[in-house]
Amino acid sequence: MTEGRIALDLTQAKLGRIGVSVYIWRLHAALTALLGERLVPVASRFARPVLGASRTLAERMATLARDLWWHQAGVVMAARRRRCGLVHLPAGLGPVAGSFPTVVTVHDVMPIRFPEVFRPWYRNYAAIVMPRVARAARAVITVSCAAKQEIIEWLGVPAERITVVPHGLDPAFAPLVPDASQAEQVRRRYRLPLQFVLAVGSIEPRKNLVRLLEAVHLLRSRPGASDVTLVHAGPEGWHPEEVAGAVRQLGLADTVRFLGYVPVEDLQVLYSLARVLVYPSLWEGFGMPVLEAMACGCPVVTSNVSSLPEVAGDAAVLVDPRSTDDIARGIAAVWCDEGVRRRLAGRGLARAAQFSWERAARATAAVYAAALG
Repeated sequence: MTEGRIALDLTQAKLGRIGVSVYIWRLHAALTALLGERLVPVASRFARPVLGASRTLAERMATLARDLWWHQAGVVMAARRRRCGLVHLPAGLGPVAGSFPTVVTVHDVMPIRFPEVFRPWYRNYAAIVMPRVARAARAVITVSCAAKQEIIEWLGVPAERITVVPHGLDPAFAPLVPDASQAEQVRRRYRLPLQFVLAVGSIEPRKNLVRLLEAVHLLRSRPGASDVTLVHAGPEGWHPEEVAGAVRQLGLADTVRFLGYVPVEDLQVLYSLARVLVYPSLWEGFGMPVLEAMACGCPVVTSNVSSLPEVAGDAAVLVDPRSTDDIARGIAAVWCDEGVRRRLAGRGLARAAQFSWERAARATAAVYAAALG
């Protein structure tokens, strides 16, 4: 029988190590534990990691092959060949035509709502594909109530066909045990300052790093926060030169450290060592660094827009991401007050405990069952 077998497209997971890739890999592991051989992973042979901010000709051709062949025909052919009755498209991309049963995860509608912060090919491709894939699917999964409302408004999908399944949390993210040896090892490896503000995510316009740098510059001229330093963990994305230019213009070369991609085991230590995580993103479908930091006992300052208040609950200081002054206010509220830091850390640990990949997998499997039924 094919009806009970579900193909899970891992193609986008193989392109990177953050964001949607993390969602797909973690969900795949949790679903495999739950569904066993009923879950069938499939992937395009053109799925290769993108290593830099600029794309080589080979990478551009692989993107075209994935988008025009795999997502539009290959994934369904692979699902049929593996005798599956349903395919899960976990990155919001898939065939715009055909009758094969699909479930699609739409993380957000940002390529349509904010096209200017995405690469030209992707934003144009997504504008055509995403609404059609979502409307054709038997069910749409999304990761927050804020994202669900966007899908209703921007993609025209009825509310009753959308299920909110929040992300889980990697168990690796937990507070450091007292006197943990890896803390000093990570501090030396990355040459970290004793106290620092941490930012996590790719270097791209949507992450709002230029305003964060301006806020750090502002704080360093104020009593009580003149020792603020910033450490950023994450790879280069699109238009990283804007951030590099802001560092030069503001004279922050000795105040900011860019670590590049950091593996999970080191990132957990960074969260635990940081005085505060600042995540002033302009828009997010979920915002995993907020949850990861909370699970490590790190106080959080994040944006008051999109899904971020929903994810943070009462365990973060919320700021207007378009206001440099407000970002600076939020950082200062935590940096300068030990009581605030302790209170936020405690609330964050309780908040993070509500999320798990096992729970996400069970909710996803229930969507599969309804779609197959």
